[in-house]
Amino acid sequence: MSVQSPSPTPTRSRSNRATVVVLVVIAVILVVIAALLLQNVASRHRQGTAATSSAGSDGSATAVPEPTPAPPVPDQQTLELIHSETHRNPADAQARGRVDAPVVMVVYSDFACPYCTQFAQNVEPELADLVDQGTLRIEWRDLAQISPTSPLAAQAGRAAAKQGRFWEFHDAVYAAADPQGHPEYTEDSLVTLARKAGVAAIEQFRTDMNAPETVAAVIEATNHAHSIGITGTPFMIVGETFISGYKDADYMKAVINSQAARAKTSATASATASAPARTSTAPAASSAATR
Repeated sequence: MSVQSPSPTPTRSRSNRATVVVLVVIAVILVVIAALLLQNVASRHRQGTAATSSAGSDGSATAVPEPTPAPPVPDQQTLELIHSETHRNPADAQARGRVDAPVVMVVYSDFACPYCTQFAQNVEPELADLVDQGTLRIEWRDLAQISPTSPLAAQAGRAAAKQGRFWEFHDAVYAAADPQGHPEYTEDSLVTLARKAGVAAIEQFRTDMNAPETVAAVIEATNHAHSIGITGTPFMIVGETFISGYKDADYMKAVINSQAARAKTSATASATASAPARTSTAPAASSAATR
């Protein structure tokens, strides 16, 4: 009688199942590793977008910070308002820079505003080259509201402007101001600042500072700013966009240069569109031979 050997099927089946399980586990591990690698690549890509590297003088990598978000793009109604606020008046004694500069920055400010002080101390000096080279014009607007003596300081600025010393007075006031505080002004303190600014006729300065028309002009300027929705300082119209609140010099220069490039492109497009079509001026060839 022959003895039949046991069937190997159950053992092989269990072995096959174990192999399948191992393969599935390996596949899962590979998927997880691939996912982690992709996540790492994506993270590096985001970091590369946010901060590119450039070689420093010692060969080390220097991080370049992510660009600051651009200012808002105004709608058509706001754009028309921006254009109306940009005066380009050659007789404006509270403006500096060329009348035909491609970019006008209208600054709504208060001599008692700490952020206006920081802007005047830290940012405006960095923009001087853009003014000197004809790229930027700055136009001042009074928004005198921070302290009870803000209007008096604005009146003093207008009085200095009548003697052609507004920007010197502006610099003297902000140089003396605490960038963290809200200075209070008196006639005497403003006269002292006017002397520092080189205002020659001090008695005339006092008279102009307190003149009813000067008082009315400062009130009107503040009311006008409020009427168009400007309630905080500093507020800047720059070219065809606007910036609300303090921004550092790098940000401001980037916006100004961007607006200058935009203005140049617009001017070129306008000149091309208005140029007459060229016509041939060559004389028609004669059909007869000259003798």
